[in-house]
Parts: sequence; structure tokens; C-alpha cells
Amino acid sequence: MTADAQSRPGRPRDADKDLAVLIAARHLLAEVGYPQTTVVAIAKRAGVNSPAIYRRWPTRQALLEEAIHGPGGHALPAPTGDLRADLATWVRIFLVRAESPAARAGVPGLLADSQTEEARRRLLAIGAPIRKAFAELLGGAVDDGRIPPGADPDLIFEILSGTTTFHALVRGGEDSASFVTALADALHTMAAAGA
Repeated sequence: MTADAQSRPGRPRDADKDLAVLIAARHLLAEVGYPQTTVVAIAKRAGVNSPAIYRRWPTRQALLEEAIHGPGGHALPAPTGDLRADLATWVRIFLVRAESPAARAGVPGLLADSQTEEARRRLLAIGAPIRKAFAELLGGAVDDGRIPPGADPDLIFEILSGTTTFHALVRGGEDSASFVTALADALHTMAAAGA
């Protein structure tokens, strides 16, 4: 929560209502798809009114982004010293999140609706802490001499993110284990080549 939200007068936010709204949004995304997951439908399912939702999220897109991706602050895996195994863990985490019914139904719509500069900045901000942790993982491998300098963590992160998202959207859970191994190996090869 921002300092602005904390200093607003009035009744404090009800975390139970926040959770009910996010759960309702996830269920509706999976059941009826992105276009029909409206604020009115979410409010009805969550047992709140639309103004209560707009007091918490400025736009439908902001609400659905949080419903799909979470509020941030996710625990990230600690490096193990085995970069290939660490990359496989990252691929697995990204794939599990992207395979969720809410993500499969909502991500295409969110991307289509995120054509403004403000929306793109918001999407990048959601992923910034994760991107930073991934860069630190690769930086640690460089520092330890496990990979040479020169690997582009942003490029490798975008390949990780884009490839797992595409796989989840198109194939769902099909061949997940072999996909995780193959993508982790490819990412490791890129990092080891200093790409």
C-alpha cells in the first residue's frame, strides 16, 4: 500500500474484501473470459459494490493485473550455486503461474488493453522486482566464475518470461517437464555463451 493510500481519511481497507474481489476476478476470468470479467460482475460475485472496487483499484486493468499476477512481494528462490538447476526452478515458477486458468484467460486481454505508455509502465513495474532478482542470479554466477561476463540478464529474462507465457497459453500443461528442462538448458547455454 502506498503512503497516499495509508493517509486517506475514512474507514481502513478490509483485507477480506480485497481477497474476495481478487478471488472473484480469478474465478470469472477462468469461467467467462477476459471480456466478460467486468467490474460489475466481479463486484456481484464478491458481494461488494463497484465503488468499493474502484476505491481499491483505479481501473479494471489494474484489478485484473493484480488478480492474475498477485500484488508483488512473491518469495523468489534463493540461488543454489547450480545455475542450470536455478534456471529450471525459475522456468517452473513462471510456467505454473502462466498455466493458471486466470492467467490463460486474462493475459491476452491484458496485453491487448495495455497499449498506452501508462499501462506498459505499470506492467513493467509489476515485474521489476522479479527482473532485478533474476539479474542478481546471473550476476552471482558471473561473480563466481560459473558463466562469463557479457550475458544480458534483461534479454534472458524476457526469453524466460515470453517463452513460458506462450507455452502456457498455447499448450497449457502439456509436456511441462520436458519444456522446463529444454528451456532451462537453452537459457543456461545463452548465459554461458555471454549472450
